[in-house]
Amino acid sequence: MNKRTKKKQLEIEVKQLKSELFLLSSENLQLFDKLNECKTELNTLSQALKRHEVICEKNIEQTNKEFDSIKKELKRSKKSFFKR
Repeated sequence: MNKRTKKKQLEIEVKQLKSELFLLSSENLQLFDKLNECKTELNTLSQALKRHEVICEKNIEQTNKEFDSIKKELKRSKKSFFKR
């Protein structure tokens, strides 16, 4: 293979590699955007979960207070829960 043919072949190979690099860069940008969307959604879900946990904790505390009140009332009346 002479130098001219080899040079031409290398030029073609370099063009192909540049095209592949461009396609990969474009795909990487798309994946990066998708990753950012997922991070945003995860953050939103995490905040919603925290709010849900706070609300549930308050509901549990309120329910426990009401249950304690009912238990005290039952003890005062000296009746079992099922006989009431």
